[in-house]
Amino acid sequence: MKSIEITANSYEEALKQALDELGLDESQVDAEKVKETGLIRKKITVRVTQKVTGATLVNDFINGIIEKMNINCIAEVQEKEDAFYVNLTGDDTGALIGYRGDVLDALQYLSLLVVNKNNPDNKRLVIDGENYREKRTATLSKLAKKIAFRVAKSHRAESLEPMNPFERRIIHSALHDDRFVITESHGEEPNRYVVISPKKPAYDRERGDRRNDKGPKERRDNNRPSKPRTESQTAEIQQQESRSFNKTGVTRMKTYGGDMKKFF
Repeated sequence: MKSIEITANSYEEALKQALDELGLDESQVDAEKVKETGLIRKKITVRVTQKVTGATLVNDFINGIIEKMNINCIAEVQEKEDAFYVNLTGDDTGALIGYRGDVLDALQYLSLLVVNKNNPDNKRLVIDGENYREKRTATLSKLAKKIAFRVAKSHRAESLEPMNPFERRIIHSALHDDRFVITESHGEEPNRYVVISPKKPAYDRERGDRRNDKGPKERRDNNRPSKPRTESQTAEIQQQESRSFNKTGVTRMKTYGGDMKKFF
């Protein structure tokens, strides 16, 4: 937080000099008259202090850490309605990104704690450097679709390596509308990972294998017990079988091997 004292011939002149030195406008500062000296030629001392906002907290905190780490880098903060966006620039930006963004995520987490504690706007905080977030999103989205194709083809689930929440969200988002696979997170932090599994058809989930399913009506017909035959029905069936046998004859009955006549 920046604060300076300026002495001038008038309050307005002291305020203007302070704003020029801080590089701020009047809406971004609090000003108060500290003292007034002189009888004929008065001198006014004004203290001008930068207002505490979420953006200033983030800026001071991150740039303070960078300075203590002796890294050639600077953070530029931009406040929007939904979040604070911080862009890191400089020769040593890679050191603040770390392996797969682990340093960047840690810095983002600590900065968010500071902002929410001192200025609870409940805004998100996104820290990026050299477009790392965008590049990582493209890489993981491509990887997710490649593995999804392999899972859909082999019908075997595959587990990805442990990822942080930001990277897991990329995987889930990339395959959210996929017709053939689903994604689930398993495990505990920091070893939580994503599993990509083949999506089972509706008939598999509800009734089992569709090829062996005969349908509701046919299942009811097969499970229904048959009615016992009456004596008249039994006699009629026997008469039909007798007429059929007399018409064809045993010597003219066909088999898979040929005419039965040759066996007699």
